[in-house]
Amino acid sequence: MFDDDFFWEGFYMSDLIYNDDYYEVSHWNRESNNVTVVFSSAGNLALAEPVEEFRNTVKNFNISYIFIRSKHHDWYNNISSIKMFRFVDNFCKMYQYIFSMGESLGGSGAILFSKYCSRLTRILSFSPQYSALPSFCKWFGPLSPIDGKISTFAFSDYAPENAASKSVLIYPACSYEDSMHAKFYKADNFNVVFIDTHHHDMARHLKKDYQANYLNILLDAFYNLHLEFSDKSIIGALYNISERSPKPFTQWIGSHTFRYDVFINLPNLPLISDEGKADQSSVCEYSFEKHNTAVEAQRAVTEPLQMAPAFHTGFEKNPWWSLELKERAHIKQIVIFNRCDVEEYARRFNKFSILKSEDGLSWEEFYEKTNTNYVGGEFGEPLQIETDIIARYIKIVLNGTSFLHLSKVNIYGDYV
Repeated sequence: MFDDDFFWEGFYMSDLIYNDDYYEVSHWNRESNNVTVVFSSAGNLALAEPVEEFRNTVKNFNISYIFIRSKHHDWYNNISSIKMFRFVDNFCKMYQYIFSMGESLGGSGAILFSKYCSRLTRILSFSPQYSALPSFCKWFGPLSPIDGKISTFAFSDYAPENAASKSVLIYPACSYEDSMHAKFYKADNFNVVFIDTHHHDMARHLKKDYQANYLNILLDAFYNLHLEFSDKSIIGALYNISERSPKPFTQWIGSHTFRYDVFINLPNLPLISDEGKADQSSVCEYSFEKHNTAVEAQRAVTEPLQMAPAFHTGFEKNPWWSLELKERAHIKQIVIFNRCDVEEYARRFNKFSILKSEDGLSWEEFYEKTNTNYVGGEFGEPLQIETDIIARYIKIVLNGTSFLHLSKVNIYGDYV
């Protein structure tokens, strides 16, 4: 996992100075007046090794290092983190200049450290999370491992006011999740620099994916106290690969692009679909539940929204998905989220009808889509239909021969 020479020099030759159930802190004393506190990310295979993101590059600079490893990857949301931060702050008093840096989980820690270290000189943070609250961690990519795992919070966000003027944050310009966090930081007056890439692991990317070692160039600017430390100066150092802003209209999924510039406002109405019983016309080898259409169909109302489909019918003429509501209802809005993991498959949901019924036997069509406009889901623009109907059953029927597979169906209204 490590380059052997630096593993011995940078890790085993460092002294363990703090260790508890949550954190391990080691000190690599290089006889320097300055120190960098390096916060580890979840790292390769979530091992969170303290120097993984910056190995072989940090030794180029005449500076001592303190490596902080989080053993449980809880984004510092426990009372022990406060004790650890205070210990590190006290340990750093022997140094003239104190820097902090990290990536992802470590990037958030590097910024949060400023709450406890008032003498902190500069902060360099790669792809930090603005918050670990559940509303920030329900996306599909880098944050999915912590979705729902943090139930109590010592820190609701990672943007202390005194950190903004000391920090430069480095983000990929082509990443939906990272762009969302970057925009929150920018709103709090942090210096944010975007790099023309989709990689979340920015330090490795800057070091490995170009002819030049841009991580080394970046650290040169970081440690140069004669150079203004701001978004402008860092953009100047990385001008060949930087972007002025995140790319707001595309989400990279393989070689496909999807629009996600349109966000819907969910209606302020009761969600009644989650109490209903679903069914569908068939199952197939791609279905999650291959022997029971009802169990397979129910996933469209119970599974969390994601890019992949929640259910999958067989290949047939006019495949359908239906929902029996708990009671007759005045249905006011229907929102259909298409799968959007593969554009070719997403476009199967093209021309279709939506029917209503009072008894599940006699059906009446009340909506038909006849154009070829793309229907989005987690990314893109879902189909949002305002209605004014009374029904107990709703059925979505594909007008053609293909598979039917959607990510989620929400029905809003009031029971009659």
